[in-house]
Amino acid sequence: MTRADTVAEEPWCLDANDVRVGSGTASPGHAEALAAGRLLADGYVAQRDDLLSISVEPLAGGGVRLCAQVAAAGFEAARTEAIHRATHGCGLLHFVSCDDAAARLPRSGRLPAPEATVELLRSLFAACAAASAAGGVHGAALVHDHALHDALVDVSRHAAVEKAIGGAFLAGDALRHRGLVLTARISGQIALTAARAGVAWIASRSLATTLAIAIAEAAHLPLITRAAGPDRAVIGAAGS
Repeated sequence: MTRADTVAEEPWCLDANDVRVGSGTASPGHAEALAAGRLLADGYVAQRDDLLSISVEPLAGGGVRLCAQVAAAGFEAARTEAIHRATHGCGLLHFVSCDDAAARLPRSGRLPAPEATVELLRSLFAACAAASAAGGVHGAALVHDHALHDALVDVSRHAAVEKAIGGAFLAGDALRHRGLVLTARISGQIALTAARAGVAWIASRSLATTLAIAIAEAAHLPLITRAAGPDRAVIGAAGS
């Protein structure tokens, strides 16, 4: 096997206020955006001012440690939520059965027409091909004014979403005016990340899981599945 037949992947861990709150693997790069996206998804921050600082430290064995300082109120609320989800075993269903308003934010922005979605996905797949000729990566991008912005390509589909959303969050962009386009399946975690960011809608060339649909319906977040094909379906939009 040659280097051309592989894609880079490294471990990461995330500390908020000196407490370990997450870990995983992702493609190298855009570490601050990854941290911001994960903190937003887990409720540690909601507004840009809630995130006081982020630093990135290399780990001795490879990978990175992401160190964030967040506002005390958000930290305590997120820790309480995490303890509840672990103690009660509800996990992501917390946002459906326990607190269905937690990810329900104001959203705006019209859904893209089918032909526009096809062009957006074509551009996103081209970005993936440019980033990795060998394949093996996923793409995520925010959409504003009918064009892709903040396109990220990663070995992890969840990390691609968190990096795209986190980068826009760090820049202070109004996410409620932006859609999210994916090359990958919409999982429950992806739906939650987008919902808590206030993203207007999600479009994927693939399907959504049952958990993603449940979270999106609770959050009033429209999903467009199989967005580039004749089986395109819109879930959760008014009048759909």
